[in-house]
Amino acid sequence: MTALGEAVQFLIDFGFFDVILPFLLVFTVVFGILEKTKIFGTEKVGDKEFAKKNINSMIAFVIAFFTIAAKEVVMALQLSLPKVALTLIIVVCFMLLAGSFMSDKEFSFENRKGWKITLTFIMFIAIILIFLDAFGWLTPIIDWIVFDESVLLVPLVTLAVVIGTIVFVVGGKPKSSGGDE
Repeated sequence: MTALGEAVQFLIDFGFFDVILPFLLVFTVVFGILEKTKIFGTEKVGDKEFAKKNINSMIAFVIAFFTIAAKEVVMALQLSLPKVALTLIIVVCFMLLAGSFMSDKEFSFENRKGWKITLTFIMFIAIILIFLDAFGWLTPIIDWIVFDESVLLVPLVTLAVVIGTIVFVVGGKPKSSGGDE
């Protein structure tokens, strides 16, 4: 094993990937969201207002600790984040290929709303599938869907009838009041 391989193995044995990195990731993301949204208010320093860093950091700290205490969540992060990164690399490669067919202008989806919406939808579905797989839920869901058509057909038809009835009753056009009285 190389020296770098031994260093990585040391970090694995030390718990760097199981405790420290998930903690830092969750803390940073939660703290960033709390700072941006200013949910817990602001404090005035001079003539400027800033988010309450002490409260935001404490809440982010607690949430990060709860996260690393839940081994299933840490495992899901460890399994899913490399796949999310791979998905991002696939998108960048697609954009490289698509950009090579464009003119010499800067590549953008700004004027291609259909592409933008389609790719966003595909990426959203891909992320959902990645996290379902990381939690071990994807295979049972697929097995349930393709298990037996006759078992699945009756509940789906019943659900469609119920939804159709609700839409028909609730979604009907309002009746006019019959004129000005």
